[in-house]
Amino acid sequence: MSRSRAARWLPLALLAACAVEDSARVVAPTPRPQEGWIDVELAAGAKLPVLSCGSGVRVLDASGHERLRLDAIPAGSEVRVTEHAVTLGGRDLGEPPVELHPAGTARLAARDTSYRGDLRLEWSAGRRTGRLVNRVALEDYLLGVVPAEMPDRFGLEALKAQAVAARSYAVAESARQGFVYGDTRSQAYDGRSGETPLASRAVRETHGELLEHRGRVIKAWYHSTCGGSTVPAASVFDDAQRGVLDRAVSCPDCQASPFFDWERRYDAAAVCKAMGVAEAPLESAAAPADDFPSRPAALAVIVEGKAASLPLIDLRSRLSAGRPLAKQMLSTNLAAPPRVLDGELVVHGRGYGHGVGLCQYGAAGFAARGASYRAILERYYPGATLAAAP
Repeated sequence: MSRSRAARWLPLALLAACAVEDSARVVAPTPRPQEGWIDVELAAGAKLPVLSCGSGVRVLDASGHERLRLDAIPAGSEVRVTEHAVTLGGRDLGEPPVELHPAGTARLAARDTSYRGDLRLEWSAGRRTGRLVNRVALEDYLLGVVPAEMPDRFGLEALKAQAVAARSYAVAESARQGFVYGDTRSQAYDGRSGETPLASRAVRETHGELLEHRGRVIKAWYHSTCGGSTVPAASVFDDAQRGVLDRAVSCPDCQASPFFDWERRYDAAAVCKAMGVAEAPLESAAAPADDFPSRPAALAVIVEGKAASLPLIDLRSRLSAGRPLAKQMLSTNLAAPPRVLDGELVVHGRGYGHGVGLCQYGAAGFAARGASYRAILERYYPGATLAAAP
């Protein structure tokens, strides 16, 4: 194995949390996952999901030594994690961290979702709360990510592109913070319960493949629909690497997306609240741009003769929070200048998501025209190279 191939897995092999000094005691470090494995945070807080397992489970301590064996974990078993103890279904399992390792082909489940790999019950000294973590082989993790992020109807080549992007994102994100979230803060993840045959085939046929730039695995962002053109990563993300994803890419293949073109209306109360000004009638709206469609940096409104402005990315977040998808501002890509009509802010936009990297509907359209997953990745990740599995 070459040095570059070995370095590819180094971040996962070195994910170890340092011992944290507490006023009362030193909390034991979290053992690092095995090479090629990843930690997925499924939940954190005072109340963790109930667990179950239909057959035998080994309970391991911080060093990987067996503490005890359980014949099964009855459905609905409640979990409690404190700094000093873990209890499962009322049974004391000892000090955290505790790792639950299923025997044979058994699968552990949290709520109604089953997972490959192990489940870890940990105490986060920094957050002063318990955590539920799925420690799982990276390739097995992807089996639950790809179908959660892209439907099978998009076709095998699009799914293979998604698999490579998701694998690269997971490796880069895990190297940065030591774990990934099991939701859209990192990537959607439905565990073993969400697996599909076609998505699993896409993962297998791209086994180990990663997107790199100058020997470093890139954070391969992706989104639903770009609306005709992606955007440079640096215009959205502060941690974007230089030399990769640094230019917009024309995308003629996402026009079939239901999110390609949309219009939303927001009343004065919602707009004023988002802008942080007292509620009053809207008089006009504007967003600076040389031409449309465009992604203006900000949107301004006139309220009782006074101007109020907010970065468009923040306005999108505030106007979308807590609303159903049909009422969310889906992107900052505006198809036309914003306007005020009948006292409401009218936003005509294109696309869904941040617009960086792989456009999923674009990938589906490109694949339908005969493009391979390699061609799809080459289009949407300018400056990146596809590194084959070692």
